[in-house]
Parts: sequence; structure tokens; C-alpha cells
Amino acid sequence: MSSAKTTFLVVDDNELDVEKITRGLKRLDIPNRIVSTCNGYEALDVLRGYEGGQPLAMPYIVILDMNMPKMNGLEFLEALRSDASIAHAPVFVLTTSDRQEDIVAAYRFNICGYIVKPIKMSAMLEALATLNSFWNLSEYPLGEALQ
Repeated sequence: MSSAKTTFLVVDDNELDVEKITRGLKRLDIPNRIVSTCNGYEALDVLRGYEGGQPLAMPYIVILDMNMPKMNGLEFLEALRSDASIAHAPVFVLTTSDRQEDIVAAYRFNICGYIVKPIKMSAMLEALATLNSFWNLSEYPLGEALQ
């Protein structure tokens, strides 16, 4: 599966972090479509296609922050996994939280991986390059296959 066909749904309330992720992907020549939302409610709306929109088409990968207003990362994961139409979504956590309680709780919701946000851009590029390798090697079902 070519990474160019995979949409990245970035769920993060920190505009600087979203910009860092976006710039990092561009610097690595990763041409994926990026959709960003600033909290879990908005992300669920994008995935479900609420307000007259189309649901986000597979393949996609959710890049999730844990510390957000309105609906935090754990609340988002709980809602996501309890909705059969989107429960299959692959999720990587990319967050500042290194609390063991958050890590354990996130893995209970079957995330693909948990990465603590690096402070330096060079470390962020390394993390994004590693994620890119992972999703380039992975196969994802297309369209309605999981519904």
C-alpha cells in the first residue's frame, strides 16, 4: 500500500505540534493528505462523516494526542472502539504524556503504538520516519470492507 493513499487524521489541540507534524512529513517527502482536528469530538465527526460530510475513506491512520480539551485521548479511544462503524481505525498516540497510567490505558484500547512527543525537530523527524516505514509496510482494507 502506498503511503500517498493513506490519510493522516491528526487529533491535537496544539497548533504548533500539528504544524511540526505537517512540516515534518513534508520534510521527509511523505505526500500524504493530512486532516487535523483539535479534539476528540471533531475527530469522531470526521470519521463518521457527520454534518452532511462523507466519512473519512480508508485507508487512514489516526495520530492522537492524549491531552486535549472537551474530549481527551482516552475518551476519544473509548468512543471510537465502541462505535462498530469506526472501531477498526488504526491509532498511534503521539503525545507529551509519559505517564504509565496513560500508556497502559491507551493500549487497553488496542492502539498501534504510543510515542512521547520529542522536543527537538530531529527527533520528531525520526519518529515520523519510523511511523512512515510502519504504514508503508502495512496493508489496510479499502472502502466498505470493514463495515
